[in-house]
Amino acid sequence: MGYRFIKVEAGHHRLDVIISNPPVNILTGAVMGELIDALKTAADDKSIRAVVLRGEGKAWSAGADVSEHLPDKFEAMLDVFGELCELVRTYPIPTVAAVDGSCLGGGCEVAAMCDFIIASQRAKFGQPEIKVGVLPPAACAHFARKYGLGAALEIILTGDVFDAESSCELGLVTRIVPVDGFDAAVDEFVAKLTGSSGEVLRLTKRAALEGLERRSEEAAEKVDEIYRKELMTTRDAVEGLKAFLEKRQTEWKDE
Repeated sequence: MGYRFIKVEAGHHRLDVIISNPPVNILTGAVMGELIDALKTAADDKSIRAVVLRGEGKAWSAGADVSEHLPDKFEAMLDVFGELCELVRTYPIPTVAAVDGSCLGGGCEVAAMCDFIIASQRAKFGQPEIKVGVLPPAACAHFARKYGLGAALEIILTGDVFDAESSCELGLVTRIVPVDGFDAAVDEFVAKLTGSSGEVLRLTKRAALEGLERRSEEAAEKVDEIYRKELMTTRDAVEGLKAFLEKRQTEWKDE
């Protein structure tokens, strides 16, 4: 399928999905619909081991379209935005937001739903919704669990824009890298993911999400079940163990 507002680039066991809605990659309903379609299409491709979300130009995304927040449009906007955030949050393979610029409002929420945010030194993050009289729904639903209540409230209630270093201190950013060499640093990080078995990555991420969303005892039981009944029936789990014992390089088949 051809897209108007995003670009999709396939690499070695990775897929880059690039928001391309100049000048600042506003997340209109149409943009979010295309992101949803691209991510759903890639979800079942077993050759893909990681997805990288990028923004083209000077901003990762300056947020959702303010005009779509008005009374006659906000319900449709909330529906598609909620679908996108939940899709990214529960995506079956690792997701990386590569942020080299401004990442604000709904853009910040979508990036935060990724497993990792790699930010350049000039990246900026913030949830300014409070300043225009609304709230950031995904941030309110998930930030306290991810970053702690104090950090979440500082981000959500102040509406401040935080530089990369402050965002890292709050827990929002995984790693800060120099502007020069940003792409190479992202590639190096993503290679750590794509160097593993895609099937084992999928099972491990699902196990981690199960652990997050269940009580401790239930989580341990569910993860144990995944290990026994799913992981150890895969070809790659056995291959990885044998390769270690035989002191040879693994040959992943993503199965």
